This record gives sequence, structure tokens and C-alpha cells, in this order.
Amino acid sequence: MLDMEVILEDGSAWSGFGKGGTAQGEVVFTTASSGYPQALSDPSFAGQILVFAFPMVGNYGVDEEALESSRPWVRAVVVDSLEDGRSLGTSLGEWLSLFDIPFMWGVDTRSIIRHIRSKGALMGCITPSGEGFTVMGKERGHPARDVSIATTEVIEGAGPTIVVVDYGLKHGIQRELSARGCRVVKVPHNTSAAEILSWKPDGVLLGNGPGDPSLLKEETEVVRALLGKIPLGGICLGLQVIALASGASTYKLPFGHRGANHAVIECARGRGFVTSQNHGYAVLDESLERTGLEITHRNLGDGSVEGLKSRDMRVVAVQYHPEGAPGPRDDDRFFEEFLSMCDEGATP
Repeated sequence: MLDMEVILEDGSAWSGFGKGGTAQGEVVFTTASSGYPQALSDPSFAGQILVFAFPMVGNYGVDEEALESSRPWVRAVVVDSLEDGRSLGTSLGEWLSLFDIPFMWGVDTRSIIRHIRSKGALMGCITPSGEGFTVMGKERGHPARDVSIATTEVIEGAGPTIVVVDYGLKHGIQRELSARGCRVVKVPHNTSAAEILSWKPDGVLLGNGPGDPSLLKEETEVVRALLGKIPLGGICLGLQVIALASGASTYKLPFGHRGANHAVIECARGRGFVTSQNHGYAVLDESLERTGLEITHRNLGDGSVEGLKSRDMRVVAVQYHPEGAPGPRDDDRFFEEFLSMCDEGATP
């Protein structure tokens, strides 16, 4: 155990205890009160230092069967009270140490969160006390390319064939498709449009993932080549890539949407529901003009775009996570809507 600090790029610092070395990344927070193993194993957190708003974390340990990927993808973890729960197997601290993920506890995490909410997104580090802010060099590439699978995987099913493009896919999305009988073909982020269509899919689903969507130039060109040729679905980063491929723009949110309690409204019916979210970027409203995409859902907190649709291009996409994992599944009917669209027409 070491005396450690969380230091933000503006010089703000918080003390606590920790294990592991120094780690640097964008400092983000989640308001979810449970489901920390799923959150930490969500590839959308790749490259980030995750701060938990809920004061007690680690109560029940880590069950590897409940994870959203094979490992934790965060750069580091900061909590208020770190519990040594083991009812599901490995304790949280032991699990993070297995993957050399630094972590801190005894930190006033809500103070950090208030600061980020007032100042906006900030880079930072966790480091042994007295070492100061550490700059570890400019990051290269895009994190989605680090967390994507390297080779195609097929999960057999008797139903429609759905190609899922993996930008950092959560297991929960795959499980939802498999539970509905789909034959799921998971392909790497850099798969060409021709290769995707060679599977003769009934539809293509663009999954979640980390990072700035505007940097995924090649991936966006692939989606542009698919628009109008096959039913397209998108979740989280997938929605943003569809929007970019259609000619829209994205922007960075002040401090992101991360948690399991984000209220969303369905514009057409005025129906509100609670969603799980994990993203730091959103689609710019005014850029959607003349793209052919219609806004179907909005965030009730800041009014940002939470859903898009195009009947002509056969597109349906949501910014939130309909599969939950962790969090509510109030709108998991997204999968039915997507598969219904796939039934209406697939590869010409």
C-alpha cells in the first residue's frame, strides 16, 4: 500500500492510498451504484481513469462470467471505500492487480466529480505522492483499434445472420442477439464493406467502443459504402459512426454520460425511460440536416441526441446501451426493432 494522489492537468489534487504504478488518461466518472465488474470490463473505458461516485465499491468481488470482455480496459480506478468482498470469487483489488491496473481508495471521489462537472473533461494521472503530474507521451492510434478482435468469430444460431462490427463490443450486445436466435458474425473494426457483404447478412450492427468517433476515418468510409445497401443498426459509438458516414458531425460532451440512471425520451410518443450510458461524444443536432437521419430520442438531462432512424436507408441506432450490463434494460426492444427491419430486406 502506498500514499498516492489523483492529479488533474489543471493542478488539482486529491490524496488517498493505492497499489500499482503511475497511470495517465482522461479522468471520467460513473454514477452507477452497482455493476462495477461490467463497467470496468467495458472496452469503451479503454485509456481512461475511472472514478466511482458510489462510495462503496468491491462489495461482492468479481465474477468472471459476468464480465463484458476478457479483462479490465481502464487505465486506473479511483474509489472512496474499497471493499474486500469475495462472494463471487476474486476480490476487486486482486482482479485489478492481475492485469497491472493501478487503483486508489480513501479518496473523496465526489469532490473530484464536482470539479470535473464544473471544469469539463480533464486529463490526469494517479501517482505515488510527491511525484507530481506525469506526462507519459502522446497517444498514438485510436483505442477502438486496440480493443477490437483481430480475427472474425462466428456464434452459430438458427435465425438471421447479423454481422457485428467490433469497435470494442460488450458481451451483453452479443448475448442479446444470440438470445433472439441470431447467427452472429463478429468482425474486426477494419473489415471492408465487401467482406461484410460476403457473409450475406440480414443486417449489420455497429457496436460500442471507446474514443473520438471522428478519428475513425477508414471505418466511417466502410459504413458509408454500406448505407442503403443493407439494414444498419448502431449502439453508442456505432450510432456516431453512422451519423458521420451520413454527413453529420460529432462533438465532445463537457463531461460525458456514464452511469446507469440517464433519462431518455422517445420523441414521437413522449415516452420516458432510464438507460445505461457510457460515452464522451455526441452527434451535433444541426449537422443532421440533409443527412436523411431523423432524431428519435433525446437525453432529458442536456437534450443531446440519443437515437436516430432512417426508413429510406434502413437505419436504426441508439446512443445509450439497450442491453444494460450494467443497468436497466427499459428499452431492450431496440433489438426487436432492428431485427424487424432486417426481416424486411437484407442484402440485395
